[in-house]
Amino acid sequence: MQKNKILVIDDDPVIVKLVTVMLKARNYDVVDAFNGDDGLIKAKSENPNLILLDISMPTISGYEVCQKLKSEHNTEKIPIIMLTSEDYTEAVEIAHRAGANDYIVKPFNLAILIKKIDKLLR
Repeated sequence: MQKNKILVIDDDPVIVKLVTVMLKARNYDVVDAFNGDDGLIKAKSENPNLILLDISMPTISGYEVCQKLKSEHNTEKIPIIMLTSEDYTEAVEIAHRAGANDYIVKPFNLAILIKKIDKLLR
């Protein structure tokens, strides 16, 4: 059975490492990107089953990355969870308008993150 692959796009190396270790311990393959441009490239080349995406990043924002991925035929169906410190109602609304499937605020609860990932991958 092939493992599900998750792309983590975040400019904070500590968050990327934490999430990577946690996901690999649960038998996911993990690919990382540290800015929006690299995230777009890897989303297209790596064919992930799900993307965890920060909002505030250099080059382009997570909102823009989400919009671009959802507007392209080969990436539009990939579920996206915004994983961000942006904790206000407007940010959640903008993320959903951009096409995000879910939204989790940092610092996040590991169990909740795993439940949301598992739900979207079913």
